[in-house]
Amino acid sequence: MAESELAGTAERFETLVARGRYGEARACFDVYCRDLKETLRRLPPGDPRLRRMEGEWRRLLDRTRRQVLVGRAHAAARLARLPRGRRVYSAVPAPRRTWQILG
Repeated sequence: MAESELAGTAERFETLVARGRYGEARACFDVYCRDLKETLRRLPPGDPRLRRMEGEWRRLLDRTRRQVLVGRAHAAARLARLPRGRRVYSAVPAPRRTWQILG
């Protein structure tokens, strides 16, 4: 796999994450990892591209992780702003007694 194709897969992965299409992003990430391993296996030991590609991989994961965390924080903030009306499943009040046993 050419490094340009690998970069294209990484860009597609980031785009899918940015759009919140996490299922597709996971499949794309699996393809990226498989292709990265294949590319790294073809490089000779000590090749300077190994370190560069490792750095790119780490930066990709870091950016993606931050993006997902930001998205989760925004979703939590939106949920917190929702009006808190009466609960649908609140505790059932005790039944009112209309009679009393004496004795």
